Amino acid sequence: MSRPLGLLRAGYPYLKTLGMRRVCNYPYDIAFGPDEKIFILCRTSGGAFIRVWTFDDAERLTDDLVQIGGYGTDDGQFQWPVQIITDCEGNIYVSDEATHKISKFDPDGKFVSRWGTEGNGKGEFTAPTGIAFDPEGNIVVADSGNSRIQKYSPDGKFVSEFGSEGEGDSELKNPWGLHVDELGDIYVADWGNDRIQRYSHEGDLKMSLKGETPDGVCISRPTSVSVDLHGDIYTTDWNNDRVIVYDSTGRYVWKFSGDATLSRVARDYMMTNAYANRLREMTNLEEEKYFRSPTSVRVDNKFRICVADHHSYRLQVYQKESIELDENSIAPPMRNHSLTTV
Repeated sequence: MSRPLGLLRAGYPYLKTLGMRRVCNYPYDIAFGPDEKIFILCRTSGGAFIRVWTFDDAERLTDDLVQIGGYGTDDGQFQWPVQIITDCEGNIYVSDEATHKISKFDPDGKFVSRWGTEGNGKGEFTAPTGIAFDPEGNIVVADSGNSRIQKYSPDGKFVSEFGSEGEGDSELKNPWGLHVDELGDIYVADWGNDRIQRYSHEGDLKMSLKGETPDGVCISRPTSVSVDLHGDIYTTDWNNDRVIVYDSTGRYVWKFSGDATLSRVARDYMMTNAYANRLREMTNLEEEKYFRSPTSVRVDNKFRICVADHHSYRLQVYQKESIELDENSIAPPMRNHSLTTV
């Protein structure tokens, strides 16, 4: 799929909320699988696991919820997992910054292997966070503890690296989220420098985005970055409790602050708890809809935008509505953004 010449953006309507406390405590990241599956990586002070749901909100408030992994240091377990991705065959990969490992599971959630050596040499990493596949099938890793980016083959063999610690152009400070688009460009949520960095597949800096929005507030501690098939860039502005959208040139497009309603499973639970119903009856519901420390934003191939609303134990889902434009439906670029000249 090639990128369109332009877009008629109709908006980003809110679709639904998935999850609640006990069902997906502290969601950290999201990945998509076949058959409308959603993998939710959850990380709490006393546990770590992956929940498996579908987009039709098929949640159940029972003990037989599908779960992958668990808390610990053994094979198939996590301590501080950060990012989850899937490959074209449906295999699942998870980074763990505490054990300095990347684990692989098959499409059914069965542990396959894990790899990683703690250190700062070539082929080593400290506290790996963001991971993503490039168009060649290599795994790109945000080596957060060493403030650099590395590439590995799918079985963990070192390929290349770039980046160093600092605040200057192309430098990084504790990079967190990571995404590779279909063109091979690497996007890094440069957490310590409050910006998004875009690199070529060889590691040459192409864009640095601090992302001031119309209210004058810049990105603060970005945790995640994703790019959709139109080239639009999404980032979780963690410290400001919002998600921001930019076009491929870095131009500001949209801002999400949160629109949550009660999920289906939460409604079922509320009907079994008279005390909780009374508390909700007394509360300010407007405050309940907003994001609280969102940690991840992911966009699937249907342009559904899923946000891990970390401190509210849920996902908020939006739909991008747009029409792709060609040379017959959009004018050439203009020198000015308005019809008024000075």
